[in-house]
This record gives sequence, C-alpha cells and structure tokens, in this order.
Amino acid sequence: MIIEGLSVKGSYHDTNQDSFRVEKIGEGFVVVLSDGLGSKRNSQYGSKAICDSVIDTAIKYESKLMYCDPRIFLKDVHANWLTKISELDVSSCYATLLAFVIYDGKGFALRLGDGFVSFWADDQVKVLFDRKEDYFANETDCLTEELLFDKMEICEFEISELRGGVVCTDGVGIGNMTEAELKNFTKDFVEGYCEMSGDDIVSDIESWLSGWPGVDDKTLAFFISERV
Repeated sequence: MIIEGLSVKGSYHDTNQDSFRVEKIGEGFVVVLSDGLGSKRNSQYGSKAICDSVIDTAIKYESKLMYCDPRIFLKDVHANWLTKISELDVSSCYATLLAFVIYDGKGFALRLGDGFVSFWADDQVKVLFDRKEDYFANETDCLTEELLFDKMEICEFEISELRGGVVCTDGVGIGNMTEAELKNFTKDFVEGYCEMSGDDIVSDIESWLSGWPGVDDKTLAFFISERV
C-alpha cells in the first residue's frame, strides 16, 4: 500500500494552516488531515497538534485499533490535543479533523468539518463529506474545547480488499460535486495512479494541485494498493 500526501500553501495567508500525517502502524496505517480555521491566529499549531495526536494515539493502540471504539479513540485524541496546545488559548487553535484508520481489515473513517474522506473497498466507494445542509457556506465544524460527537461523521468498517482512497481539505475545491461525482473522482484517482511509485504520484499531483483554483491552502493525502 502506497501512503503519501502533500500540502500546498495558498495565497490567502502567510502561513500554511493545513497539516497532515501518514503513518504505517503494524498491520495497518493511518492518514490524518487538519485545516486550521483561517480566523484563528494559532490554527496552524492546532492543526499540527491534531495530526500528531491522532498518530500518537494510534501508535499507542497499535493492534487494538482493529477492536477499538472510534469514540473512545477520539476522546484520547482530544485529550492529547488539549495537552499539546496547553500553553496556547484553545479558542485560537480550532481546526478540522479528517482521518482514515485501518488495522488488519478493520477500522474507521471520520470527518469533522470541511473536506472529504473517500475509500474504495470491496467494489464499493464510500464518501464522507460536508453537505452544508444546515449551515451557511462559510460555517464549519471543528475541534474545540468540547468533543461533540453529534458534529462528526464516523464510518466503521470491516473490509476484505482495499483498493485505495483520498483525504482532502476543502482547499482542494470539490465545490458543488455530488456524492456520485466524488465517488467517480476517487475511482479515477486510484486507477490513474495505481501503477506509479509514491514519489511519482506526489510529483504529478503537485503539478496540478499547485495551480488549482482558489486562495486556500490545499492538502491531499492518499492510499493506493499497488498493482502487481
């Protein structure tokens, strides 16, 4: 499984407020992205702390990831995050959370805020994305002092064959793409890159992501099963 990612700073801020991490852990791996809220002065620290907290917690769980309740996992992540930003005003560190966690065929995907998580497994594509049905376009959910599960989308799964998937912050403008269009994007992405090396995939993505419309930071991570 190729697991990589990249982030391109937008023109709206001097600092890239997005963060991401990818990590292989035993018989599984974790992909996590976070987009710091542009209106918060320390959001770049908040987003980095979220990604580090998810990886730290996953490493601590390791093989227990395949049995864990994602809500318990997230409580540990949240506590870790608050510790990492304890010297800062928490309200200045708000950021989104997007993640895909798998260990030996079992795991979960989660989304808190803008962006999307998609994965192609067992001949089906699943997409978690913000439909903005009950919000104004510029409103987003994020990690704050309180951990609010009613604001999260969580998908638990047990799969036999994982083809691949994509995790993106909202700077990779999906615009008004429908769920069907996001599923097609995921299939095209996985099929288009499955015969390339990780370095070549990142290089190719950077060539088009750097010119992607919009002023926001743009972060994309992916996992693709190598075609033998």
